[in-house]
Amino acid sequence: MTSLAPSHPDRSSPSHLRELDWLMLVTMSLCCLGLVMAVSVLGAQPNYGPMAVMKSQGSKLLAGLVMFFVAAAVPMSVVRRLALPAFFTAVLCCLLPWLLGMKVNGAHRWIRIGTMQFQPVEPARFFLVLGLAWLLARAGNGVASFRRGFLPAMGCALLLAAVLALQPDNGNALIVLGLTSVLAVVAGVRFFHFAPFAVLAIGGLAVAAMRLPYVWERITGFLHTRPDSQVGLGLIAVGSGGTFGRGIGQGWMKMGYVPEAHNDFVFAVIAEELGYPGTLFVLVAFTAFGAVCYRLITKVRDPFLRYVVCGYSLMICMQAAANLLVVSGKAPAKGIDLPFVSTGGTSLMFCLAAVGLIGNAARTDRAGTFSTAAVARIP
Repeated sequence: MTSLAPSHPDRSSPSHLRELDWLMLVTMSLCCLGLVMAVSVLGAQPNYGPMAVMKSQGSKLLAGLVMFFVAAAVPMSVVRRLALPAFFTAVLCCLLPWLLGMKVNGAHRWIRIGTMQFQPVEPARFFLVLGLAWLLARAGNGVASFRRGFLPAMGCALLLAAVLALQPDNGNALIVLGLTSVLAVVAGVRFFHFAPFAVLAIGGLAVAAMRLPYVWERITGFLHTRPDSQVGLGLIAVGSGGTFGRGIGQGWMKMGYVPEAHNDFVFAVIAEELGYPGTLFVLVAFTAFGAVCYRLITKVRDPFLRYVVCGYSLMICMQAAANLLVVSGKAPAKGIDLPFVSTGGTSLMFCLAAVGLIGNAARTDRAGTFSTAAVARIP
């Protein structure tokens, strides 16, 4: 495995800032694409219209930018102190739809406040990364041990995954476990600690598939994709675009054929309307996002700040990979937004906040004003 230990650059070097410039460019490019596709998909619906969609999606983007600037400006010492309390509060928020009986489409995933609604899984996943970074940095040299490294990190992940399974939201539960596992291994947790729990997880999935009909339908639908299924219709949209696409606004699969064309399957509409150049742009953009974040990870010295950058990079890239795999028929259908591009306001805001914290952590490390030494000494 490639080491992610920092390369100890000269603090006077502006390399962090150059890479942050590229990160901002990629992020804003994806956000602009998301705004265009929102107008293309929802603007064609009789209940919306282009101007109404522009106003609605523009408001979500503006709210996301506010969160970006707040996350980029708040002192990282404050972020570290609030990491665990914010995570446990977010977990409780995930329980609220289930406790209050807020059921939408057979699941308790949304919280409604007046005319507004949001998915608490987004802030929970966001604050999970901060909690993991705090715990892994606090473990210090003992991160490879079961008690100080594996148990606290995976305990938080299992808590959140169990709450998400109650909704039920098995897809996000799996992403939470995968994100935590990868970040823990990167931090130095020994791989063999995961073996017995992986066996239990596979057994649990098998039991869920046998006892829950919708889980079995998702698996069989993935193995034998029907043309009239979500994934099948998405693949038809991808193929119908040809090499150069039908043109912006000219796609017809979004007109009630592809389900959730503005959220989960927006990539299918991009392929239909923009063709190969549009799909290549999305793939290159997320690849560039991951590559730039990797360079930042290798240059950040402080453990907590490094895990923050690594955790949020993994969160966004894994979410994007899950969405693209579903649309391309390589994974079972699951409601996972495409970061920065889907119209979901909660996802957009917390993804932009994550980018803000990535930049904040990199700049704070470069300034040399932050240290987790005091936390690491806590027994």
